[in-house]
Amino acid sequence: MKRLLGPPSRSITCDTMIGMDDKVDLDHMGAVMALPPAPLVLVGVADREWKERNIITVGMFNVFSVRPPIIGIGVTTARYSYKLLEENDEFTVNIPGKDLLDKVIACGERSGAETDKFKLAGLTPVKGKRTKAPRIAECLMNIEVKRTQSFEVGDHTWYLGEIKHTDIVQGYDRSQALLYRDGEFWTADRPLRSLRPE
Repeated sequence: MKRLLGPPSRSITCDTMIGMDDKVDLDHMGAVMALPPAPLVLVGVADREWKERNIITVGMFNVFSVRPPIIGIGVTTARYSYKLLEENDEFTVNIPGKDLLDKVIACGERSGAETDKFKLAGLTPVKGKRTKAPRIAECLMNIEVKRTQSFEVGDHTWYLGEIKHTDIVQGYDRSQALLYRDGEFWTADRPLRSLRPE
């Protein structure tokens, strides 16, 4: 397996719980290049006082520009996080590993209006280094984003923003990242679980 950024300070496997101490800073171009080909992302969003915060599972993610580094997420207006995204111009894009599959599904099945998804999934919110949006400590990569624009396309609103800071686990390997396609959760090599009815 190809690894980026040299050897990790400790052995990272699929079963390793990752924390912020396992990560190093990464430049903006490195963040774009380190993304898996079709990532499923967990978006962290909060109000400025952190009284309201939420995790939203997003399958509509894209890189819109490399210079400057602009990434975007597509969110329906029916989502609880839509309100928080409209009221705040900062959010995080967090790349979960395959070890977080059950937590990702739990975050996608429940509304943040009904429950604290951080507590529900047992995930750790960590304030950003360059933004106030919550990073998710257990994810492989945390990208802090400052919104530059938003626009509606069909049934989704796209939120585009410039990458302000990225943390990535040492020894990061893209094949560890969780991917999503057409109702199935994948890694780069094989499907892990299907949500499609048989």
